[in-house]
Amino acid sequence: MLRLLASAAFGVVIGSLLVTLLGSPDTGMPIFGVSITVFVIAVTVTRLASGLSASIPSPAAVQEARDARRLGRARIDSVRQTGTFINEQPVCDVDVTVMALTGEAWATTVRKIVPLTELPAYQSGVERDVVILLDGGPEVAFADGELSPAEIESLVVPPRSEVEMRPIPPGTRVDKGRRRGPLIGIGRRGRPLRLLVFALVAVLAAGAVVLPFREAAGLSLAAWSEGRWSVDMRRPDALLTAERSLEEAIGHDRVVSITVIPDAVIVNAPIRVGAIETDEWTYRAGRVSHDGPASGQPQVAEEQFSWSDVALERIWPAIEKASAQSGLPADGATVSIRRTTDTDLDSPTFNRSVEAPEMSFGLRDDYRDQFFRLDATGTDLRATG
Repeated sequence: MLRLLASAAFGVVIGSLLVTLLGSPDTGMPIFGVSITVFVIAVTVTRLASGLSASIPSPAAVQEARDARRLGRARIDSVRQTGTFINEQPVCDVDVTVMALTGEAWATTVRKIVPLTELPAYQSGVERDVVILLDGGPEVAFADGELSPAEIESLVVPPRSEVEMRPIPPGTRVDKGRRRGPLIGIGRRGRPLRLLVFALVAVLAAGAVVLPFREAAGLSLAAWSEGRWSVDMRRPDALLTAERSLEEAIGHDRVVSITVIPDAVIVNAPIRVGAIETDEWTYRAGRVSHDGPASGQPQVAEEQFSWSDVALERIWPAIEKASAQSGLPADGATVSIRRTTDTDLDSPTFNRSVEAPEMSFGLRDDYRDQFFRLDATGTDLRATG
């Protein structure tokens, strides 16, 4: 299960990096931080568990071996630190040669936590009583005091080179008289299928993270296919996608203003059609956020207009044309869309933004700037200063 968790965490790591790459680092990086921590912990615990599980037998397994008199004498042949510490105590590989009361002998290697205070008991050449967890081993547990002096004298542990080496299957432990392995094996047999399962889990986890940002993924893929590293919301395809998502989230197509910046579309829209009360909504990285009441509230409902009243698809061509005319870069240009002001002194809506919608934007470099206006149809581009 820990390996499945590690695979899922790895998938989330990949998914969070993709979300960050798609333009939502505020969401992607916190997910990345949590998932990479879970991944490292799961991998570490898995590696430790695969080596230590056989050497930490259950009390029931030890008692069963005692009751069955599966006892023996083991000689410590060598001790090697693995470089891992648990609670500041070293995890060691202990080479032992075992002589059972039944007369069988074998050699094996036990990985276990060796407390620093018990190191003298694990010096090379030291012999200790053991319980044999299964008939024929190789799993043993140190249990001093189990053998009588006569039994100890009768058991002569042979040289390690003269007995069969019986390795302990990795990732297994003895429980209720049986050797039990992990839910998903770790041996060579079935490895391709396991790798496929782990890969599938990782892909599903990554997909679950990226799924809420699927629109941003589609826009990013389209941008990459055109040789651009990031999505530009001022371009027709991205702006159309933002329009659809915002209309669906808001519940109608009426707006008071639209602001288009390279990485987001910000809209002030009435809480309902005809209402004056206005909220702010933002489309960024494929997701819509509702940001609460707008900082500037309209004074009359006539300030509203529909998305369809403006030729949004003409914004980017107009920016390119303005850039070519002025010699100024288009990078960073912000487009503002709102109704123009009523200048009729005799009108009841004088000085209110109730006239035809208009698009405006500015281009600048380090030395100069230029502002432009574009009518709602996107055909009349004018430099304004």
